[in-house]
Amino acid sequence: MSTCLERFFCPNKPVCSSGRRATFYYPGGGSYSGYWLCNKHQGWGVKKTAKRTCQYFFGKKHPEGQLIYEGDWVMNKRQGVGSMLRKRGTEVQLIYSGRWYDDMKCGEGKQFYSDGCVYFGKWIKNRRHGLGIQWYNDGNIYAGEWETDFRHGLGVMFYANGNRYEGHFARGYKNGDGVFYHMHTGQIQKGMWENDNLKTSVVQDEPKIRCNSVITSYPIPRNYLKYPNEIMRKLFQMHKAFSNKPHRRFNDRVSLAFIHHHRQYASCEERFASPTIVDLYPRAEFGCTCDCENVAKNETNISQI
Repeated sequence: MSTCLERFFCPNKPVCSSGRRATFYYPGGGSYSGYWLCNKHQGWGVKKTAKRTCQYFFGKKHPEGQLIYEGDWVMNKRQGVGSMLRKRGTEVQLIYSGRWYDDMKCGEGKQFYSDGCVYFGKWIKNRRHGLGIQWYNDGNIYAGEWETDFRHGLGVMFYANGNRYEGHFARGYKNGDGVFYHMHTGQIQKGMWENDNLKTSVVQDEPKIRCNSVITSYPIPRNYLKYPNEIMRKLFQMHKAFSNKPHRRFNDRVSLAFIHHHRQYASCEERFASPTIVDLYPRAEFGCTCDCENVAKNETNISQI
């Protein structure tokens, strides 16, 4: 009643809405149900986006459906504990459940990806950062350190076939020294990796870890080197410098995502931009129906004459 009287006597004065509203509907679609403070979401609330089809999201990042957030709000931003869901018709899929800060995933949370992968661990600015474990759709499991959405640091990769790798990762690949356990053959391989490529290693038989009862048909031959330790030390030191990869910054990750997202508009670029008449996209196969390619060639030939 007080709000109505204030609106009647002071029509030009903005009204500050606080408390709880049943449902507030936005003009562009979507709704919010929960608590307010000075016309902003504050406390617990449920916000739903407008229902969109795949045609509306053509060429965009968001898929079809309706996004629903249930959780805490601080000054119109998701902050605290909350869950993000996607609704398609009667189907409701959980996307993320965990902690938020400044409208971004930050803290401990669990993410369910559309391809079947699941991640549980630490987040910073919507990026996997810190200790975490991820279950992949092919059966592999990684547990270890993450930096800016990449496997970076110490970690363990459990493969679906039973093998296991323990060691260093950098920028999502095996980099540095590590140990690979061939569980079926009963062999342990210690070496230096660079971008998932093994540079040098030492392999030894270990029957205790063998999963198969049959002895491997490729046993390790006897070592006839006089000074094997010195030789391996030199090889490891030689590849050590190439395996040290710096981590990616948050800004780099955002820039790469922006570039990959806008590569679909590459058909609008000039294909013969250099005077050397080098085709910058030899196998691009862009769906261009006009004669812009022939015009570009003729203009380049005339400019060189």
